[in-house]
Formats: sequence, structure tokens, C-alpha cells
Amino acid sequence: MAVTVADIVNNAKRIMQEVNPDGSVADEGVRWKNDEFGGWLNEFYQAAVQLKPDAYSVNEELLLNPGTKQSIPQSGLRLIDVVRNTATASNQMAVMVTTRRALDSTRRTWHSDPASTNIEHYVFDELDPTTFYVYPPADTGAALEIIYSAVPEPHDVSLGLDGVGADKFKLNDAYGPVALDYILYRAYAKDAEHAANLRRSQMHYQAYMQQLSGKAQTDQQVSPNAPDLSANPQRTRA
Repeated sequence: MAVTVADIVNNAKRIMQEVNPDGSVADEGVRWKNDEFGGWLNEFYQAAVQLKPDAYSVNEELLLNPGTKQSIPQSGLRLIDVVRNTATASNQMAVMVTTRRALDSTRRTWHSDPASTNIEHYVFDELDPTTFYVYPPADTGAALEIIYSAVPEPHDVSLGLDGVGADKFKLNDAYGPVALDYILYRAYAKDAEHAANLRRSQMHYQAYMQQLSGKAQTDQQVSPNAPDLSANPQRTRA
């Protein structure tokens, strides 16, 4: 069953004792309001994707601009990978990553070479994560399958929990506990003038960070691209 906004917010309310006398979850909190919980969830999406870009990745076709310089869609945060050519007029071949230095040193005029719908290489610079370059220069109609990181569209917290509570949590359900810790960190930070709440806020922040970094390590270890250690148990992963 898919995790919803209400599932995460209500779990936070239970932990924070925002409940009715009969123990049921309060429709609207006293110290922490529903729009605050919703706002912190939207904030979590941004924070999580900044730290782990593949937490919300998009795989789609991108129609290229003529020339070498390309940009991912406006909603994108950073390019993750370029997979293959997809234009009907292309040979559908895979695209390999290279470096700008390699192209600059071997083919100084690569930006003005003849255009093609068959892209062979792409260049990416971490300092400009929404931009990449292709070689040969893209001809009109050239298109690529790309994977990029994005921030999910925020929930409309102005609709209240009744309006967005049934919305599906926008990351993989495995990130639900991470989102809960982030919300609790932000909620207790609101009352950080009390020492106990400050400690709880710091505790939940540490749990949030540890879960994100731990998931990143686990994803790397179980990736199909991870080294096979079965043949050499003494070999370790980098």
C-alpha cells in the first residue's frame, strides 16, 4: 500500500502527542499546525534530493537544441546520465561520457564540426549540473534518452490535510521514515528554546542524515554495477 501524506503527518502527530483525549490523532494540532507539517514535507523533498540526487530521478526523452550546448528540463536539478540516441533518423546507438579536455586536446574545432542526429559522446561538469555538451553537434531533430534528478512538485498545503492527505508520498516509500525524522527535526526545532526539544530536534536530524547516507551506501553495494566480491572475498569495494 502506497504511503500517503496523511500517513507521515499522522505518525509525526502521534510521536508529538498531538492526539485527542481518546488517543486518536488530532485533526488540527495545537502547537504544530497541519500546514506546517505539509510545508516541512515539501522542504524534505528538496533537502533529500540535494543530498541524494537519485532519490527522485526522471528518465525521459530530450529533444536537443542545434549545436553542442544542451540543458536538462527546467524542473531538473542535475544530470545523472545520458543513455542513448532516440531520434527516428538516428542509429539509436548508446552515448558515452567523455571529458571536455579530451575533446579540446584532440579536436579543437569540435563545437563547429558537422551536425548529426547520431550523438556519440557527452560532456558533463559538476560545477554546472544542469548543462551538458554533446559531440558531434546536434542536428535538428536529434534526441537523447537522459536521466536527471528533479525536485517533486510540492503539495498544496493551502488545501489543508483534508485536501492533500490522500496525496501519495512523492518519493519511494522507503524514504517515508526519513521524511518522518526530518519533519520531527523541524517541528522540535520550533521549540528549541527548551533544552529537551533541542536535543530531540538534533536527534531526529542525525537520524535523518544517517538514514540518507546509509541508504546511499546500501544502494551502491546492491547496484548491478557493484564489483562482484564472490570470486575474491578479500577484495573490497572502493
